Amino acid sequence: MKRRVRWIACSAALVLGASAFWQGLQVTRDCVYSDKVSRIVRFAVVTDLHSTWYGEAQSGLIDAITREDPDAVLLAGDIVDDERPRDAAKAFLQAVTQKYPTYCVLGNHEFRTPDPEEVKDWTRNLGVTVLDGTGETVTLNDQTVRICGVDDPACGTLSWQSQFDTVCRMAQDTDTYTILLSHRPERTNEYTNSPFDLVVSGHAHGGQVRIPLLLPGGLIAPGQGLFPAYTSGLHELEGTTLLVSRGLCRNGIPRVFNRPELVIIDVTPKNAYTGT
Repeated sequence: MKRRVRWIACSAALVLGASAFWQGLQVTRDCVYSDKVSRIVRFAVVTDLHSTWYGEAQSGLIDAITREDPDAVLLAGDIVDDERPRDAAKAFLQAVTQKYPTYCVLGNHEFRTPDPEEVKDWTRNLGVTVLDGTGETVTLNDQTVRICGVDDPACGTLSWQSQFDTVCRMAQDTDTYTILLSHRPERTNEYTNSPFDLVVSGHAHGGQVRIPLLLPGGLIAPGQGLFPAYTSGLHELEGTTLLVSRGLCRNGIPRVFNRPELVIIDVTPKNAYTGT
């Protein structure tokens, strides 16, 4: 009997350990509602790739995006890693831009490279719209939306604030659904009561170590410290909604109960929620 109990306990520990460190890609689907849209607009959100490979020519990640059939792809920073070759990042960008309109901002790791402006240049050359205090009004699925973005604050405090003020002015048209790409989720003081309908961020890596029930938001995140508040999912702030992706990096510090994540977000007409 004791041997059987030990066998069961060991088996359970092995399964739990395997689950804790499993790095398979997870697709998370979220939805936000607005009376500023009359048709659903679907976005795939990719953050914190950190030059990670997902199969040959990034086929694992590209196939996952394709199955979701988004109208556009949003990249919220750290697609490139400053300590790893850029081949994986370039392979992903080359593949995704052949299929979808793609918009991006730079994260802190792109700003750690020797020349962030050079990163922007070759990213643009691959067909990505790079947003750095700029915005684009586009039509996706016959619906007009505005996509704005700012560099990571590593560009400099004054530069970041100037970019943020500029895109805030762009978003004053309250009739157009407006998204802000901004790498860091912890800057909630700036996002609160801003004119953006949705802020899309990454950076927190899901809090790195997540323990169900005990640490659902993770153990630690850059810029937030221990027991961070903004590491994944949707967060309702005053006047806007913050979406945080856990990101896709699996190159460095182990992720615990924290699988890499592709986020799919549907911007949906409000009457679809109310039933009117």
